[in-house]
Parts: sequence; C-alpha cells; structure tokens
Amino acid sequence: MELLSPLLRFLLYAATVFAAGSLLLRLSLAVPKGSLFDRRLTAQVGIGGAVIVSVSIAMIAQFLLTISGGDLGMALSPDFLGIAVQTPVGQVGGLRILLVLALALCWLMKWRWPTLIPALLLVFSFGMEGHSLSFGPRWITSTLVGLHLAIAAWWLSVLIPLLSVNSGDRDHFGETFGRQAVFAVPVLIVAGSLLFGLFTSWQLDLSQDYQRRMLMKIVAVAAILSIAAANKLYFTGRPGFVWALRVEAFVALAVLALTAFLTATGPDM
Repeated sequence: MELLSPLLRFLLYAATVFAAGSLLLRLSLAVPKGSLFDRRLTAQVGIGGAVIVSVSIAMIAQFLLTISGGDLGMALSPDFLGIAVQTPVGQVGGLRILLVLALALCWLMKWRWPTLIPALLLVFSFGMEGHSLSFGPRWITSTLVGLHLAIAAWWLSVLIPLLSVNSGDRDHFGETFGRQAVFAVPVLIVAGSLLFGLFTSWQLDLSQDYQRRMLMKIVAVAAILSIAAANKLYFTGRPGFVWALRVEAFVALAVLALTAFLTATGPDM
C-alpha cells in the first residue's frame, strides 16, 4: 500500500503528458491532420484521457478507504462521499474527470483550438492539491506548478511520435520542436527552481530526505536536458537520432517516477 500513492501519481503524470501534452504539441507544431504523427498524438490523447479518469477514481477510492479504516461499505456511504466532495482530493479528481469529458466533446465536435482550455486546466489542476498548497502565496505556487508541468508535458509528449514516423518527418518535426524548445525550456527551469526554493524555504539541507530526493530529480532533469541539447545541436538528421530519442524517453520515465514519489511524500515540514 505504501507504493500505491506514488504509482497512481506516476500514472497520472504520464497520462497528463499523453493527454494534455499531446494537445498542446499538436497546436504548437501545426501537425497535418491525418498524418502518422497526428495519429500517434491522437492515440496518446485517448490513452491519456482514459488513464486520467481511471486514476482519478482510484485516488478518490483510496482516500475514502483510508478515512473509513478500510471499510468499503462505509467508504461508499453518502456521508463519506460527501466528505470527499469537500476535500481537494475529491474536488480535483472530479474536476479532472469533467475535463476529460470536455476534451472528448471538443474532439467529437472537431473543435481544434477550444481543446486548449481543458488541456491547460488539466495541467493546472495539479496546483490545486498536494503540498504545493502549503508553501508561499497560493496563486504564485499554483501558477508555477501549472507552468512547469505544462511545458514538461508538451516536451515529453513529442518523444513517442518522433520515434514512430519516418526519418524525413522525424527530422522535420524534431527541428521545429527544437526551435520552440529553445524558448520553452528556460521557463521550465526557472519555474522548477522557484518551486524548489518555495518548497524548501530557500534553505539547502541535504540531511532532509525530501531535498535528497529532489537532488536525484535535478540530476535526472540535467541528464534529459543534456540529451535534448545534443539532439538539437547534433543528432537531428543523423543516424543516431533514434537512439538518442530512446535514451531521452527512458530518462523521462525516471523523471516522472521521481516527481511522482516527491509529490506523494511531500517536503519535510
């Protein structure tokens, strides 16, 4: 059970990358409709949306079982369901389910740009829960969390589609994405640095477990940034580009796993 919360968090982050990140990427790259790249993004959105709904329900159920002492009947009683609705876990979980339904509606109606609204709200929903609510002015922390995760989701969602298309499209989309990432990644780094400062009260103390775990994430982020820079400056258009993307995808999974563990445990208070 101790690993359940980090596992659900990992699935939620990965699903958000697939759903929200893919929609943001489709708009920023102006992906041709019906192309293989577009179909891969569509598949990611569908899978991500389904996982978000499933994980949101699971997280609410976990919360209810925890406060009810493991009594399923009590957990599903109207009184306890009412309690869930009044907590960030229930409110944000319900919001995410509604946002996925809104994405599905936009998709069915073939509304391209309106999908941007529920996609961004999905990302910014992470600033409405967890330990981020306990540090600094709430609007500042929530904004930084949303901005940080939006850029990260946009970035990581490109990896599988790039690996799926032919070399010509891979080079084309890789070059276009790289030009945009030059402006986006510095914002990602600044937002992440400010959040680290807020969560640690601007005091580096490696005797604290949270800060040591955060240091591990920073090392992983530095590694993926180095790989991304190498992809842009050297590997794009070369035979090693595919392998570089695979390594970047592997490190991305490590970053998501570390982030999930950090948010599931929280900083030392």
